[in-house]
Amino acid sequence: MSLADAHRPTNRRERYSLMADAASRPFAAGAVAVPLVLPVVGYLSGDVRVMFAVHLFLGAFWFGTAVLGAVVLGPVMGSLSEGANVEFAKGFVPRMNLLMEPVSVGVVGSGIGLAAMMGLWASPSPSLWAALAIATALLVLGFGPLHSFTAGMFDEIAAQDTDHERLAELNKKYGMLSLVELVLMIAIVGTMVGLRWGV
Repeated sequence: MSLADAHRPTNRRERYSLMADAASRPFAAGAVAVPLVLPVVGYLSGDVRVMFAVHLFLGAFWFGTAVLGAVVLGPVMGSLSEGANVEFAKGFVPRMNLLMEPVSVGVVGSGIGLAAMMGLWASPSPSLWAALAIATALLVLGFGPLHSFTAGMFDEIAAQDTDHERLAELNKKYGMLSLVELVLMIAIVGTMVGLRWGV
């Protein structure tokens, strides 16, 4: 189903169903399952190297997407005409919304699991506590205001009577908050360096 056949969602369940249809059901299933299953597989493997690879892969994907969204896609969407903005958002927003929340959970979960497998929780360092605090802040940011903005953007592009002013305002807010997310991600990379050197 394309968004041309959609309508403004009336509740969360309907919104996610429309997003899955717009992004394609196979993509939606993979976007949710892969980031959540990989950390479980890594942890059950009992091999620190496997878990490290999972954490690095998911973390690099999350960080790269945050950079792309904050530095490239946000400004580009903001400069498009109303019609072009809607057309771009129709393909971008459903996939981004379905993928990035499971990825963020997968990154944080694999990081906690990796720390456990390495025995770091037995005597947590300041860097480990800082990493956990920043990771929690990133999850709150992602599942709170960022989710609210992308959900609102989806509602507008799915509606027959798209409010272009609201769509542009939500896009602007999303872009600004993405910069905050990016700063937090850079900070958490700093904590990883601290962990490497035993700080």
